Amino acid sequence: LVPGISIKRIFLLGRSFVNDTEVSVEQESSTFHDIIQQDFLDTYRNLTIKTLMGIEWVSRLCPRASYVMKVDGDMFFNPWFLVRQILQPEKPLKLEFFTGLVVRGAPFRNKDSKWYISYEMYSKNLYPYYCSGTGYVFSGDLSPRIYKEAKGMTIFPFEDVFLGICLERMGVHLSKSGGEWFIGERVEYNRCRFTKLVTVHHYSPDELLKLWPDFLKALGDCNG
Repeated sequence: LVPGISIKRIFLLGRSFVNDTEVSVEQESSTFHDIIQQDFLDTYRNLTIKTLMGIEWVSRLCPRASYVMKVDGDMFFNPWFLVRQILQPEKPLKLEFFTGLVVRGAPFRNKDSKWYISYEMYSKNLYPYYCSGTGYVFSGDLSPRIYKEAKGMTIFPFEDVFLGICLERMGVHLSKSGGEWFIGERVEYNRCRFTKLVTVHHYSPDELLKLWPDFLKALGDCNG
């Protein structure tokens, strides 16, 4: 994918309500061997379980990974810019490194909200700083540490907030350098601008398939 850089791409899945989907998953897995799946329902409030499944997999099967990137399925993702501008493989390996779109929010106490959290589950008025779950990257040394820390915690339904709490407990500070390259909202596609971004939110699979060939051309046409 990126010349000179070894990248392993995997897809994290729980179980689907639809049998046809499960059949398609089995076919994909047998053909490309790129799916990790466990026996839980693949729902929004199970995102933390799914993410920890991936972190455990990295810890056990890719312990020498320099960096780990997690990105949602509705995101434009530019691995070339990530590697070149943020990870900079020609420089020493970064340790205790975690970056993305750094945000801070408050718990929703309205029981009708998708993001409702009870006082029993989280009593503070503010969450710690965390990286938006739409896309973030961290150094490989954090994988086993995060997983170990998480095993001693009550599962929190919002994966990005949960990891923020985890990292705070571990004493790991988020890196805000390069945060402007992780866009948490939809911006209109511009081939040269997108060569200088890591992620952009709210792009459907059909849209990504349409713009991707043009974006690949832009990698050679646009400076930087």
